[in-house]
Amino acid sequence: MKLDQLQYFVETARREHLGQAANFLNVSPSAISHSIAQLEDQLGKKLFEKTGRRIRLTETGHTLLGKAEAILADILRIQNELSDSSCEIKGHFRLSATHLLCSQLLTPVYLKIQKKYNQVTSRIQSFRSGEVLTKVDSGELDLGVCFSPHSSPLHEQEDIFQGKLLLAFGKQHLFLKSKNINHLQHYQAAVALGAQGIENCESNPIFKKFSLNPKVGMYFDTYDVAVEALKSQNFWALLPDFLCYKHQNFIETYTPKNWSLEYRITAIWPRHKIRTPFLDLMISGMKEELNQKFKA
Repeated sequence: MKLDQLQYFVETARREHLGQAANFLNVSPSAISHSIAQLEDQLGKKLFEKTGRRIRLTETGHTLLGKAEAILADILRIQNELSDSSCEIKGHFRLSATHLLCSQLLTPVYLKIQKKYNQVTSRIQSFRSGEVLTKVDSGELDLGVCFSPHSSPLHEQEDIFQGKLLLAFGKQHLFLKSKNINHLQHYQAAVALGAQGIENCESNPIFKKFSLNPKVGMYFDTYDVAVEALKSQNFWALLPDFLCYKHQNFIETYTPKNWSLEYRITAIWPRHKIRTPFLDLMISGMKEELNQKFKA
């Protein structure tokens, strides 16, 4: 049993598709098929079964997957521990975050690190949270930062900040005179565009809990746009607490009784890649940046 056989098996099991695993590993589907066939011959049992166009793990396959992932993870850890850390803080890295986090967090932290380790270069791009997640899972990015991503067998993740989404208004907004939550739906809302979960307040369970139907006046794809909307005094929005704190000179928040809406800012990276000292520096740097600048 060879390590490349285990890697081919693990990536195929995670995707339940030979072609997708082949694209990810940059090998031919026939190479993966041959490797898995060899594994099955060695074990004397089937690892996959076909269900339509996809494949599913057998009971033996599930058992092997857990053990194979543990073996590959141990190898990555050993490589990381035995590598020369000073040599690893160099190279080219593909980084991404949501629009807000890219400008306010990822890029400032990267620039501090790059100033000290000038052999580091990068490509930095901003996307919506779902796109960051997809690109990390496909191996197109070395590190992504986004709001509250779901877990996946294709990536590792670590929370770097936890906070609350708050009802935010310009300080002169008429709602603040009454602060009656039942009146909220009479005022225009700025709503995140096309995302799922906490970033789309139209579908957020918190509004069902308070029997509210937001009156959407505009959609946005970055929180910076929502902040500008609040300056007009005509809109309200759900904003992360750290952003409200940053703009407290013109933003006021309101928290109804029993209001509880949390979010996470999370670093994610491909599971098959070593967590290098550079990634450690980025993650610890972003934690420090958020705690120093935004947490009251």
